[in-house]
Amino acid sequence: MGRANEQVNGGMRSCALLVALLVALFGVTGCSDESAAQRAYERAQRHIESDEIDEAVQVLESIVETYPETEIARTAREDLTLYRGLSVAVDAYPERRVRDAMIRTARSVYLFRSRRGSWPASLEAVRAAADPWGRPLLYKVKPSGGYVLGCLGSDGQPGGDGEARDWFIEDRGFVSRPSVELP
Repeated sequence: MGRANEQVNGGMRSCALLVALLVALFGVTGCSDESAAQRAYERAQRHIESDEIDEAVQVLESIVETYPETEIARTAREDLTLYRGLSVAVDAYPERRVRDAMIRTARSVYLFRSRRGSWPASLEAVRAAADPWGRPLLYKVKPSGGYVLGCLGSDGQPGGDGEARDWFIEDRGFVSRPSVELP
């Protein structure tokens, strides 16, 4: 009986040792996951500080996917909402600035006409905004009346896509192509 007790208790000790080993192993793995997630999060923060928002978003997504149960992953999920929105806003920023500059300038042109009874001969006569790339907007009074206002996008050349897209206002609204050629 003593021997049977020893075998059972010895078996219990082995079982306890195995459980302690597993707990230690999983605890170390959890710590290493948290440390690796922390290092990745710090890398994402460096991207953010360097205005590399898309790269930061990729790192944050990787943290959430690779270390989903960590505290850092919870923080990364919150940051993703902010930085994804910021990335979209940054991408749309030049387009928004072009539209705003053109609308402000068009209002100035209309204000000039309402006060003086004619369209300004040039944008120098009104408060004209520059395009987002620092170039003056294009302007022409149409021979038939009215005006055309334009911006040739980031490249300053006719045609183009994305930031290089051309923008035009003719009389009261945006058009894809004006009825007259701008200088």
